[in-house]
Amino acid sequence: MKFLSTTSNDDDTWISAADMMAGLMMIFLFIAVIYIENVNKLFDEVSDVRDDICDDLVAEFSQDIDRWNMSICEGGLLIRFQSDSSFERASSRLSPSFRILLDNFIPRLMEVVWEYNESISELRIEGHTDSTIKRTDTPLSGYIYNTELSQNRSRNVMSYALNIPSIASNSDYLDWSFSSMTAHGMSSSDLIKAGNTELYDKSRRVEFRMKTRAEEKLLNRVTELKRNEAL
Repeated sequence: MKFLSTTSNDDDTWISAADMMAGLMMIFLFIAVIYIENVNKLFDEVSDVRDDICDDLVAEFSQDIDRWNMSICEGGLLIRFQSDSSFERASSRLSPSFRILLDNFIPRLMEVVWEYNESISELRIEGHTDSTIKRTDTPLSGYIYNTELSQNRSRNVMSYALNIPSIASNSDYLDWSFSSMTAHGMSSSDLIKAGNTELYDKSRRVEFRMKTRAEEKLLNRVTELKRNEAL
């Protein structure tokens, strides 16, 4: 075995290569423990922020869940509306009943969102369709059609929401929305099923999904850890 030597004023201190490797391993282990602790803290932060927002959303809308056919924080930090009456059939035009619902829902939602505006990085309005297509369509053309339909629906919901008087007149809400509110057409990419059976009425829906800054920090940290492992 080869040895490395360092010289002091009085004597020579000999350190074996094995001892040096053991020391380096201890350093790497110490760094790994620090990273793991930081990741665990971020997990806790994500969970705490989600729980707080969900609790406030449930407290705000608990009396409306049944009459609006909505769910809150089931499967993520989101509010889901499942109703065939939200839009005119095969159209992106909002139905009169859904406009009335949004007039009530959006201002109250924004009150909760604004309370956590520094924690919420994105409010996504998602339009979802079921997997059915017109007889004249191929699976590809049908999926593209549903993508356009769902995108137009989500964009129209966002446009209507931002034009509600109490929202349009609030510069804080608008400034935040311009950087954090987005509209997404999901087509039939996220179907709701019972086993292998598609639940068509549930697949057709609008969702308001929130993403937190804590999630972004956690994702960045995990990406950093993977990058370090590859080195």
